[in-house]
Amino acid sequence: MDIYETPLPGIGVRYEFTSESGDHVGVIVRRDGKRDVALYDRVDPDSCKGTMELSEGDAGKLAELLGGTNITARLDSLRHMVEGLAIEWVIMPAQGGLTGKTIGDGHIRTSTSASVVAVIRGDKGIPGPGPDFRFEEGDTVLVMGATDHVGEARRILIG
Repeated sequence: MDIYETPLPGIGVRYEFTSESGDHVGVIVRRDGKRDVALYDRVDPDSCKGTMELSEGDAGKLAELLGGTNITARLDSLRHMVEGLAIEWVIMPAQGGLTGKTIGDGHIRTSTSASVVAVIRGDKGIPGPGPDFRFEEGDTVLVMGATDHVGEARRILIG
């Protein structure tokens, strides 16, 4: 199955594919982290039959229900084993926060006790980035720590 990607300047990225049953499906990943899912008409692919907006949390839940990645399952398992552990995926904004800056610039670990565990940039995973790692727009950052600490780290990351 081919997935087509279309940048939407100022909005995000639209992904489209045709399901095995012939349905044309689109997902817009917006810069604010929300997702819009669209189901297009089979006869007229320019006509949308309906849309649904998902928050980042909703999208994660849906991904799990649809057979999300093993890493997500392992992280959820870890979270349940360690009381008070929070795990959050943060999408770096176009500007502000630590976009264009390094992990060290944000002093995340020293000021919040939360840790940046990994970063996903495009289709590349970067485990254990060091203090010289520079964040870019659209990076997905995995932060772990106590719930309130992860919230503080998120505020530093996105501004």
